[in-house]
Amino acid sequence: MSTNLPSTVFAEPTDSIDLGQITGLIRRRLGTIIFFVVVATAIAVFQVVFATPQFTVRGALYLGSAATSAASNNDANPNFLSDFSTQSDVETQIELITAGTLVQQAILETGLNASITPAGAAPLTYWRWRLFDGGSTDAFTPGPTSLQALYASTPGNYTIVLHGKGTYTLETRGTWLQHGAPVLNGTLGQPASGNGVQLLLEPAASHFDDQPGARYDLSVQPPAALADSVLNGILSVIPGGSVAQPTNIAFLRFEWPNPYQAQHFINQVMQDYIATQLSWKTQSASTTENFVKGQLANVSASLESADQALAAYQSQTGIVDVPQNATTVISQLAQYETQRTTVRLQEEALQQLNDDLAHSAGPLNPYLVSQTNDNVLTSLTSELADADVKMDQLRVQFTDNAEEVKIEGAQIRRLETSIQAVVRNDLRAAEQNLQNLDAVIARFQGEMKQMPAESLKITSLRRSSDVLGQLYVLLMQKQEEAQVSKAATIIDTRIVTRAEMPNDATSPRAAITIVFGAFAGLVLGIALVFAQRAFSGRYESEQEVRAAINLPVYGSVPKLTKTELDMGVFGAEGRNSFSEAFRLLRGRIYRNVTPGVSTLIMIISASKEDGKTTIAANLSKVLADDSKRVLLVDADLHLSRLRRILKTETKPGLTDWLMTGQKPEIERWPGELFDVLPVGMSLLPGRDRLDDKALAAIIENLRADYEFLVLDCPPLPTVSDGMTLGVFADLILSVISVSHTPKQTLKTHNELIDALQRPHGIIINEVINEYQDESDAYFLG
Repeated sequence: MSTNLPSTVFAEPTDSIDLGQITGLIRRRLGTIIFFVVVATAIAVFQVVFATPQFTVRGALYLGSAATSAASNNDANPNFLSDFSTQSDVETQIELITAGTLVQQAILETGLNASITPAGAAPLTYWRWRLFDGGSTDAFTPGPTSLQALYASTPGNYTIVLHGKGTYTLETRGTWLQHGAPVLNGTLGQPASGNGVQLLLEPAASHFDDQPGARYDLSVQPPAALADSVLNGILSVIPGGSVAQPTNIAFLRFEWPNPYQAQHFINQVMQDYIATQLSWKTQSASTTENFVKGQLANVSASLESADQALAAYQSQTGIVDVPQNATTVISQLAQYETQRTTVRLQEEALQQLNDDLAHSAGPLNPYLVSQTNDNVLTSLTSELADADVKMDQLRVQFTDNAEEVKIEGAQIRRLETSIQAVVRNDLRAAEQNLQNLDAVIARFQGEMKQMPAESLKITSLRRSSDVLGQLYVLLMQKQEEAQVSKAATIIDTRIVTRAEMPNDATSPRAAITIVFGAFAGLVLGIALVFAQRAFSGRYESEQEVRAAINLPVYGSVPKLTKTELDMGVFGAEGRNSFSEAFRLLRGRIYRNVTPGVSTLIMIISASKEDGKTTIAANLSKVLADDSKRVLLVDADLHLSRLRRILKTETKPGLTDWLMTGQKPEIERWPGELFDVLPVGMSLLPGRDRLDDKALAAIIENLRADYEFLVLDCPPLPTVSDGMTLGVFADLILSVISVSHTPKQTLKTHNELIDALQRPHGIIINEVINEYQDESDAYFLG
C-alpha cells in the first residue's frame, strides 16, 4: 500500500499579482471577451449609422473696449454726450447673452424650433447623409422647394398644403384613425394666425417653386423649452484669453442637426445682443424724448387754439395792442413759465438719478447727469468712472483683501456718498425752485387780474399765446437734444467673426466611435471576466488549484469540446491529449499502490458537476487496456449518472446485493475490457447510512476477482455515503473541475476526507491546456 500522505492544506490568500494566472484567465475566457468586443463594436456601428448628424457653428463677439476715460474733470461745461463708460464686465455680458429671453427671441426669429420637411420624407440619418448627399453640408442649403416657419410659438405636428399663387392651408397632422383638421389659411411671406396658432411661413430661398398640392410636415417645439435645452449645453459662450490675461472677446459655439439653421441662429443671437445693448444705453434719452414728444403735442394744440382765439378776439373788438404795462407782465410771465418747465425737467432727471443710486450698483447714465446742469456732479461722476476702471484693473492682479483694492474701494465709496449727497441737495434745490417759481407766477397772474376789464381779455389771450410759444421752443430744443443723444450713442460691441457653414459634421465621429466601442467592449469583457472570477468562489485554472491545495496531483484531464462530448463518455477514439491524460494518471496510481494486491480506488468530488463519473469510467478503461482485471462499481446510490448512460434501470446491482445479500450478475461495459457493477434497480433516497458489514462483505468478495475496484461515489458533503465507502478505500481521488468546483465546498470535502486517514490525492478535470492542440496534432500525425 501507499505511504502516508499529507493532510489537505489550503494556501493563504496573498496580495501579490500572478501575471501568469491573469494571462491564463484571459486566454481561457477569450471567447467571452471577443463576444463583448463584437457586441460593443456592433452597437457602436449601429449608433453611428442611424445617428442624426450634428454640426458645430462658431462665432466671435467683441464685448466692448477695456476702459475709456470719462469726460475731463477740467471741462467746465460738459454736455449730455459726455461718456462715463467703464470697463466691460465680460462675465456679466456673457450671462446677458445667454439669458433665456434673448435666446428664445432668436429661436423664434430664425425658426429654430420649427422643422419643415417634405411629407413622408425619411429622417435624415448619418448613413443617408453620407450615401445620398456625399457627406456635404451643401445638402442643407435651402433649395427652390424649401420653406421655413418663423415666430411659430404653438407646439404641435402639422401638415402644410400649398394651393399655388403663394397660398397654403395649415392642418393638424392626421393619424391612422383620424384625418387632419384645417387650422388656418395663409399667404407665404405674410403673418398668419387662427385657432390659437400663429406663424410666418415663407420660402427659405429665392425663386421658390410653388407647386399646388405639395405637402410638407411641420413640427413645432415650445420655444421656451427649446431655449432651456439650448442653454443647457447646446449653446456655449466662453470668454477669450485667460485669468491672468483676460480679453473682451466672447466665443459662441452651437451644435445643431441643421448647419444652415445653426449659422443663422448664432448670427441672430449676436445681432440681437448688440441691438439690446444699444436699446439699454439709449433708454433714458428715449424716455425723455417720448415725454417731450407728448408735451409738444399738447403745447402745439394749445398754442394753435390760443392763436386762433387771439385773432378772433382782435377781429371782433378791433383791439390789437396790449397796454404797455400788460406787455411787460406777459413777457416776464412767459420767462418764468419757461424757467419752470426747465426746472421741472431737471427735477425729473435728478429724481431718476436718485432712484438709480438707491437701487442699482451700475454706472450713472451720462444723459441724465447732463440734464442736471451741475458741474460738480459731472466732475464727481467722471472721477467715479475712472475709479471703477482702476478697481477692475486691480482685481485682475490682486485679491479683494489686497491693500490696493481696499484703498480704491474706499475711494469709490467716498465718491458714491458724495454723488448721492449732491443729487439729494440738487433735488431739494430744484423742488424749492419750483415752489418759488410757482409763487412768482401766481403773483404775476394776480397782477393781470387787476387790469382794466377792456384790456384783460386781450392781455390774457396774448399771455397764453406768448407763454405757449416759448414753451414750444424749449420743448423742441429738449426733443432735439434727446434725439441727438440717441443718434450719438455708440457701443463698442461688434461681431468679430460671423458664423459660417461648417465643412463636416461634428458627430458622430465614425472611426472614433467604433474604436471606442470596441475598446469599451474589451474593457467590459475583461472586467466581467475578472468580476466573475472574483465572485464565483471557484477555481479558474489548474495552476490556481495546484497553488491552493497541498495534495498530490494524480492527473490533469483536459476539457473536452462539445463535439467530443457528443461522442460519449470516452471522447474521441484513438490516442489524443484526453486519453494520454488517463495513461499518465494510470502510471501515477501504479507508483502509489502495492503491486499484486487488489486496490480499491474511490473516485469522489465536492459537487455533482465535477465530472467524476467520466473520470471513473475512463480510469477503468485505461487500467483494463493494460490487461488489468477492473470493475467499475456504481456506488452513487442516490443519483446515478452511470445508470442513465448504460440504461440499467431494470438490472440488479449494488443496492439489490445490499438488501438481499444475493450477488447480481456483473456485465462487461459495452465494447470495453472492464466490468461494471450497476447501482441496481432501486435507488436509496431514504436510507440514512449504508450497512457497513454488508458493504465490507461485498467489497471483500469483489477483491478476490479483480485487481482494481473503481468506485464512482456520490459527491461529498452533499451525500455522506463517501465517509462510509472511504473506510474501505486504498486510494481516494477527489475530482476538482476547473470553473465548477466551489472553493468552500471543496474545503469541507477535504476536511471530511482527511478524517478517514486514507491516502488522498486529486484529479484536476476540465483543464484548458495550452499544449492540448499541439498534442492532438502530434497524434494525428
